[in-house]
Amino acid sequence: MQNELNNKIVLEVFDKIQRFGEPHEDGHILDGVVASSDFDGYSVVLSGSGVTLQLNFHQSYRFDYSTDKLKDQFMAKIDYIHHHYNDRQQDN
Repeated sequence: MQNELNNKIVLEVFDKIQRFGEPHEDGHILDGVVASSDFDGYSVVLSGSGVTLQLNFHQSYRFDYSTDKLKDQFMAKIDYIHHHYNDRQQDN
């Protein structure tokens, strides 16, 4: 089975949400996607639009979603963040 997820992109998006997003009770939120991690950073979680994506340290991952349409919408948001926050400067 081919890996459908580019782990490097997921980690880059996680970082962009942490840098450019607003504080949220679970981490940071940017364009409807929440980025959080466990206490030791072993796994990162991106969630929104009824989808949760957990990426673990050894690059295994788990999606949780009810329909393919929700997953597609979520992945479109991930793609948007990946491509549209590349050149922005951090406001700090």
